[in-house]
Amino acid sequence: MNYFRDVSALHDVLAVLYKDAPSEQRRATLARFLEEWGFTPEQASLYVSTVLCRDAEGSADWTAINASHIVGSWVRGEQQGNVGSWLSTMKETWKFNVDLTYEHKIERYESSISTGPFFQSSYSRPAGSLQSGIWAPPDWIRDQLDLFVMSSDGFARQMKLEWIDNSNCDYRACSIAGQRFGRE
Repeated sequence: MNYFRDVSALHDVLAVLYKDAPSEQRRATLARFLEEWGFTPEQASLYVSTVLCRDAEGSADWTAINASHIVGSWVRGEQQGNVGSWLSTMKETWKFNVDLTYEHKIERYESSISTGPFFQSSYSRPAGSLQSGIWAPPDWIRDQLDLFVMSSDGFARQMKLEWIDNSNCDYRACSIAGQRFGRE
């Protein structure tokens, strides 16, 4: 399957589409293009409805602007337990690349230390998961965005991203699928 090589390529195609295709044909034209690249009709339809949700003059620019705010690594962490006994930590990272690929990584560590009058034992158990695929931003500027994400196994969906405390337009914190993340 092919996909856009970077944000610039997506921008260029959307700009040409707006200029050359009648408004009632833009979404269908882009969907056909994606299907020729190997997207299923359902994947292409979801991609088009996400990326061209406004489908208006300036869509190509708005998509590129959103991408520029999203590109980079976003991280969050959790910790439970007490140091010196049982401790569980988790680090979750979303990395959105300019080539419109992503990595979603979850790293977990569980450790325990037991002490007694005649023995001491400890263990550490790391676990993790890694998912990768492609992503695309929508064509509107808002604090709540629906991103297109499709894993490398072909599972496509929309994912909610919401900017948090963005009064200075610094794009340093967001909520992804309901969880708070900060720039790494």
